[in-house]
Amino acid sequence: MDLENLNPQQLQAVQHSEGPLMLVAGAGSGKTRVITCRIAHLIKAKGVSPESILAITFTNKAAGEMKERVRNMLDLRGAFPWVSTFHSFCLRILRRHISELGFSNDFVIYDAQDQLTLVKQCMKAAQISSDAFPPKTLLNHISGFKNDFLMPEDVQQDAMPYGHQFKAAGLYPVYQSALKKNNALDFDDLLIFAVRLFQEVPSLRTYYNDKFRYILVDEFQDTNAAQYKLVRLLSESHKNICVVGDDDQSIYRWRGANIENILKFESDFPGTTVIKLEENYRSTQNILSAAGSVVKENSNRRDKTLWTQNEKGSPVLCYKAKDEIDEADFVCEKILTLNRDEGFSFNEMAILYRTNAQSRVMEDVLRRNGLPYQVIGGLRFYERKEIKDVLAYMRVVLNPNDSVSLKRILNVPARGIGKTSVEKVEAYCQEKGLTLLEGLRDNEQRKMTASAAGRKITQFLEIMDHLAATFRQGNPLELLQEVIDRSGYGEMLEAENTHESKGRIENLNELFSAVEQSVESGEGSLQEFLDSASLVADLDNFDDERGVLPLMTLHTCKGLEFSSVFVVGMENGLLPHASSMSDPEEYEEERRLCYVGFTRARKKLFVTHARSRRVYGTIFNYQPSDFLLAIPDEVMIRESSGFAGELAPKFNDNFGQSIPSMSCQEKEEGGYSIGTKVLHAKFGSGIVLNLSGSEEDLRLEVFFKAPHGKKQLSASHAKLIVL
Repeated sequence: MDLENLNPQQLQAVQHSEGPLMLVAGAGSGKTRVITCRIAHLIKAKGVSPESILAITFTNKAAGEMKERVRNMLDLRGAFPWVSTFHSFCLRILRRHISELGFSNDFVIYDAQDQLTLVKQCMKAAQISSDAFPPKTLLNHISGFKNDFLMPEDVQQDAMPYGHQFKAAGLYPVYQSALKKNNALDFDDLLIFAVRLFQEVPSLRTYYNDKFRYILVDEFQDTNAAQYKLVRLLSESHKNICVVGDDDQSIYRWRGANIENILKFESDFPGTTVIKLEENYRSTQNILSAAGSVVKENSNRRDKTLWTQNEKGSPVLCYKAKDEIDEADFVCEKILTLNRDEGFSFNEMAILYRTNAQSRVMEDVLRRNGLPYQVIGGLRFYERKEIKDVLAYMRVVLNPNDSVSLKRILNVPARGIGKTSVEKVEAYCQEKGLTLLEGLRDNEQRKMTASAAGRKITQFLEIMDHLAATFRQGNPLELLQEVIDRSGYGEMLEAENTHESKGRIENLNELFSAVEQSVESGEGSLQEFLDSASLVADLDNFDDERGVLPLMTLHTCKGLEFSSVFVVGMENGLLPHASSMSDPEEYEEERRLCYVGFTRARKKLFVTHARSRRVYGTIFNYQPSDFLLAIPDEVMIRESSGFAGELAPKFNDNFGQSIPSMSCQEKEEGGYSIGTKVLHAKFGSGIVLNLSGSEEDLRLEVFFKAPHGKKQLSASHAKLIVL
């Protein structure tokens, strides 16, 4: 293990062994190297047993890279440190001990689609209208309760104002009860139940405190309340916990991440040693200066300044496009030039945007120019219908209580078991306290079901019994083959004989490869395969060796780096997003999101904004992002498509942020854009957050100062003055 190439701060972090340690690691500061060297140093120099070390991160990709680096540093045979994601670690613990909480160890993990299906069933049972209260919205609120570590009994419904959150609070215990009946956990439950296990079973907490004497947590700024409680419980007795993070890269507030976890760590762990890693090994100085100038305007952050010994590099190029098509043409032209003249391969470049919808025009232009690309974060392999259908058969074989999976396959392929028959069975199960599979097998229930449907149910049960027998006698590969053959699924796809069905057959063939690899790796049980399939993340399928251009959101790009990066759509309303412009905390997170995007670039950074965009069929004028105005002129050059008008001066909007004013031309046209400051005769000054409708019936969502808040106004009747 070579420590000579570490800088002084990195070396100090590696050699620190006892007591709490916090590494404030800026983007590109070599934190993964520090973590892996620290693990190797503990084992080789301090004589720590590998199995006494636990390293936790957020993605399978990061965990895999960490494992590989440790293997390359040490010749470990047999014992190896625990290196995994939070969810994988919790799953591993729960598979062993969840019976302490009243669940069976063969519980199933429900993904987002499964959760939505179950929530809809719960809403129907609770007589909650899905038109008035969208199921996905209620599910998001329930997830929010869990991220804040609130159990159903902790959520006081009566204390909430009537609306979506009120309904979600009432639905929460119903949803949790349905999960337990199905012997299922959702992703949030993996964290919640692991924490509950350590809280409620002191002997287990003591055992794992003794087992893991040294704990390392990567990306600590992204932890939520449950994750923070987990690491505190695991390090309760020895306090040998090292957390690595950067408050400037905290960008997941919307899914429960709490930046306060990293800001309050020193007070929660007295005697913490704090080491700042500020030397950047990734980017040029111009890129770091641009990124730093944006994020330093945040007030809720630790003081730090990234610097590098790398070259100063090219200035950041800011392009002002006429519209979104001109923007896409510019990006495509630059990519072709970098590829042809500077030898950048397509996978060394990336296009980043704030919202998924922005990819459409980019994709159209890339296709027209014949550029190979891959959209990261779209529909994942294990979320495709044919994959979920086939795996549902296997899940029911493993966990017969899984009614969500069972309902999915009862009539897939179509076998004459209609909706009415299923509803009769469900009503009978509700009355008798049976699971869905028990209800299907019940002789009394069969008499209540029409004879034709009863025969079809019998045939279905015969298929499931055969699959269960195959499972007991064979391996997952044999079961998969039997599912496709006996269920009639393969025959159904072959009979369709369409381009789409052929693609689905190819996906099932790929599923065979995935199961085969699982068997060959030695983790060949059906349970282990289904667990690994459930925990696949967006970036786990990203292959940067394919030579294709990646397109992704700014939230997805964290943890990656590219030679050249294009951050598109830098306009008020997109970046920063309209939803953040009335909330100072969300607005600061938008700055951090911009910082993350900029610091993905090693050599060249391009940023673009468009004067106008077509939104829902209507063209709106947009103002350049306020974030662009923070970047010093000496590190950024500006180009435009040739029309008049450059970045306008900024003014203070009295809401704690600065917004660029409209150009004179835009004011004369009487146009509105997201971020425009307006004056209302009754509500006073406000900011336009959103626009909808046609030009004749334009409606504005405007945020006014307290006590008025958000208002929906008709542009033609409100008589607003554009300031």
